[in-house]
Amino acid sequence: MRELNATGFMHNRVRMVVASFLTKHLLIDWRWGEAYFAAKLLDFELSSNNGGWQWAAGSGCDAAPYFRVFNPKLQLEKFDPSLKYVKRWVPEHGTGNYPAPIVVHEVARKRAIATYKEALDGADTRTKVQPRLFP
Repeated sequence: MRELNATGFMHNRVRMVVASFLTKHLLIDWRWGEAYFAAKLLDFELSSNNGGWQWAAGSGCDAAPYFRVFNPKLQLEKFDPSLKYVKRWVPEHGTGNYPAPIVVHEVARKRAIATYKEALDGADTRTKVQPRLFP
């Protein structure tokens, strides 16, 4: 988020991790993140931004499965093993000044999957009311 706020840019992988964290770990409506990115991104494009957030949230027409929840630690190990990127934007990472996690990934992941499953199991996909063509 520091990179986005400072430069108006964020690598696509980081955008996906942020979107997954906001929507799945914190269970915050994807539209909040989408609106923030829309206001901050210099390369903002409406359909790409909305599509990316819907994909990460597990909603929309081309969404990631709801049970796909990025593990931020594994993403860091895989894509920034030397911590070059992280140290640039979060220099306190790994020091005594680095804050404790606000959620535990394993707990947040289970909660997200249960929440999504409950919503899907309770959804009635049948049309109950025919749309009105005229008032």
